[in-house]
Amino acid sequence: MKNFLFIIIACAFIFTSCKKKGDEVKDPTCDIENPLETIQWLKDIHFAFQASASPQATKIVQYTYQGECAFYIDNCVTCPDGGQIVYNEAEDILCEFGTIAGLNTCPDFFNEATDEVILWGN
Repeated sequence: MKNFLFIIIACAFIFTSCKKKGDEVKDPTCDIENPLETIQWLKDIHFAFQASASPQATKIVQYTYQGECAFYIDNCVTCPDGGQIVYNEAEDILCEFGTIAGLNTCPDFFNEATDEVILWGN
């Protein structure tokens, strides 16, 4: 009888400790406050975009990509051969797109990147 009671208690404990899909609490990957002010290399790019006399549109977009914060930099939005680079917070290049060479080092980026936040665009 003790074994039977033990098995019932153990099963109850196991089943109540299991999580259902969707019960997980999602930790925000990109929880950086004011990245255009707090990340120096990003601040420098933003300043250069603001100071530029070029009529070409520029863009900085923050995403979550492959479990880390990613920053998509487009220094010429309307240029047909313009290049875009995606960096992580440490300024390591994650992806490159465009240019005359037609780069696309992350074909899954636009399908996999989430949590889009436009930080700068003109």
